[in-house]
Amino acid sequence: MDKEIILKPYSNEKHILFIDKKSEVGFWNYQMFGLFSFLLNKKRDCLIITENRIILIIENELVTEIEHDGVLNIKFNPLNDSISFNHPIKNAQALSLRSLRLTYDEIQKIKNVLH
Repeated sequence: MDKEIILKPYSNEKHILFIDKKSEVGFWNYQMFGLFSFLLNKKRDCLIITENRIILIIENELVTEIEHDGVLNIKFNPLNDSISFNHPIKNAQALSLRSLRLTYDEIQKIKNVLH
């Protein structure tokens, strides 16, 4: 999946953070199809934070697209891989990023952008 294709619906918003990584092959898929499934895996996981929304895509499927009050109100907790933010209507919200399996470098990138 190409970055331009992912970001096209959000092209009119300023992008604050974009993390894109290849999805991991699950244990059962690897056992069933072996190395073949590992080599042909084209699924992507993405976290996109724009000036208005937080978008989480896992294995090319939109999991979450939620609005926030502003980037200054988004807080990242590296201990449990979650972000908390204020939703315009529902007030305080939290979103777990465990499904992204963040690396040390990705955690540092999020911390630098959001703090």
